[in-house]
Amino acid sequence: MRTLRPVILAATIAAMFSAGPSFAETTEGLERVQVELVAPPFVHEHEQVAKSDPKVVQFRLTVDERKVVIDEQGTTMQAMMFNNSMPGPTMVVHEGDYVEITLVNPATNAMPHNIDLHSATGALGGAKLSTVNPGEEATFRFKADRAGTFVYHCAPEGMVPWHVVAGMSGTIMVLPRDGLKDAQGNPLKYDRAYTIGEFDLYIPKDENGNYKEYDTLAESYADTVEVMRTLTPTHVVFNGAVGALTGDGAMKAKVGETVLMIHSQANRDTRPHLIGGHGDWVWETGKFDNPPEKNLETWFIRGGSAGAALYTFKQPGVYAYVNHNLIEAFELGASGHFVVEGDWDNDLMKQINAPMPLSEETKAFLKEREAQAIPKSVKAKENHASTKKKNDELAHLDGEKVYNSACVACHSTGVANAPKLGDKLAWKPLIEKGMDSMMEIAINGKGAMPPRGASNVDDEALKAAVEYMVAASQ
Repeated sequence: MRTLRPVILAATIAAMFSAGPSFAETTEGLERVQVELVAPPFVHEHEQVAKSDPKVVQFRLTVDERKVVIDEQGTTMQAMMFNNSMPGPTMVVHEGDYVEITLVNPATNAMPHNIDLHSATGALGGAKLSTVNPGEEATFRFKADRAGTFVYHCAPEGMVPWHVVAGMSGTIMVLPRDGLKDAQGNPLKYDRAYTIGEFDLYIPKDENGNYKEYDTLAESYADTVEVMRTLTPTHVVFNGAVGALTGDGAMKAKVGETVLMIHSQANRDTRPHLIGGHGDWVWETGKFDNPPEKNLETWFIRGGSAGAALYTFKQPGVYAYVNHNLIEAFELGASGHFVVEGDWDNDLMKQINAPMPLSEETKAFLKEREAQAIPKSVKAKENHASTKKKNDELAHLDGEKVYNSACVACHSTGVANAPKLGDKLAWKPLIEKGMDSMMEIAINGKGAMPPRGASNVDDEALKAAVEYMVAASQ
């Protein structure tokens, strides 16, 4: 009976509202538009500036319960999602529009679901009017009376956090009718818009420390809640899985294009950062009536909200977009890529000298500095490495330098499936294919890896770097 109460209450409230003539009159004669939603990171086509009077914008969201893979090791979780994606699709309307949502809960699902939109007023953000059991659907409408980016999420009685961290959140963006503005009121435009939905995931482990797999959603509940209560996520990911926004899933742009980055986190605080870029204009709280901040290096998105940032790309290359808690970015998965095409501008950045052996002048400087920093009595007691070890270090000196300047970002973390330095298992198939094959990848690039690691080193230095990584992984 408990699970049926929200449904009965929702039906009662809906009947009360629909019975009154004022509710019908508010949208009478307004244009009605059905929107075909798209999966993130993409955003459906929309006008940045409203070209007509307010209208009724209709969306259909279907709840999906299924098992998904969340990392490159094949770890699975029993997920709950809107329209089969994490995050759910971004919905875009304009301030003053009416938003009409039909929530569908297929009979094949096991759980009741609803939708709480932080942009809506009353009835728990719509949750009280949209609670549907498996095999049901419900439709309700609200007026978008304030501009901004807002989180929406599932909020069933007694199970809110579980549904949210299992994948049930997304973003609705309510644009000002006259479009985005800077702090002085000048119009701001964007060429592309992308949604980055950040999720903290809590996957139970067995007695051997391996991630557990469950056949059904219900089976996973008790163990997952136990892990959730530690407040320590096992994964922190963008768009549902480690690496979802890298490689083939990387977000694309061109030099000179302005991109709107919409970032949501329904549960925990986060701090987005675009490595090699900036937030030209940033609405940290996601509320467009407030003036945006300018030229931020990192911005803050509080848990339970969505923010937005505009950036115009000025250089080509692969830009990592991360949660700048770097442990969560590089160890737990909160990282994605923008791949930007165009011509390089040496005025903004230029390599003066490619990595090379230390000059005699630099060696002399380092020797003098060492002599000044380390007392002679300490130096006399130092136990130097063996001659063989010294020779090995010298043999890979140039390769190590190239690695540290061009390769370390990806190969020290394993981001975008790059084999980590020292990971014998990951390097084995590459080594078996031979040096020619590895050099072809190093020179021409592959997937998210740019040619020559986005450096200007020659073939000899690049080969030394490959040899260094191979030697460290055998």
